Amino acid sequence: MERHPKLAPLSTMSEGVFIAGVCQSPKDIPDTVAQANGAAAEALTIVSREKMELEATTAMVNPASCCGCQNCVRVCPYGAPSFNYDKGVSEINEALCKGCGLCASVCPTSAIIARHFTNEQVLAEIEGLMEF
Repeated sequence: MERHPKLAPLSTMSEGVFIAGVCQSPKDIPDTVAQANGAAAEALTIVSREKMELEATTAMVNPASCCGCQNCVRVCPYGAPSFNYDKGVSEINEALCKGCGLCASVCPTSAIIARHFTNEQVLAEIEGLMEF
């Protein structure tokens, strides 16, 4: 899935994954080659960095509370949660997680916690906004 078809036509919802040519839509050869060059240039900017910065706000799973419903796997637009069939619980790939909180919001047992967005922190923010 493209991040934005007009503003970022080569980028996907997953950082570092690019699409070009017929992966995106039917195209002729010159357009495909131009997009492939663009995707290669985008990939080069990532590979040439000394360090890769990850989001500090990511989700984490409490395996003791996870019921194995896989709701998080179904709703995440970034593909960060996956289900570990051996353990019977979901796991979060922090490199893919963008900290949006969708997985935490659909978890029926509250096994997924969005770091830096605990219930107490969100309620404190709401209370602070209501004071204005």
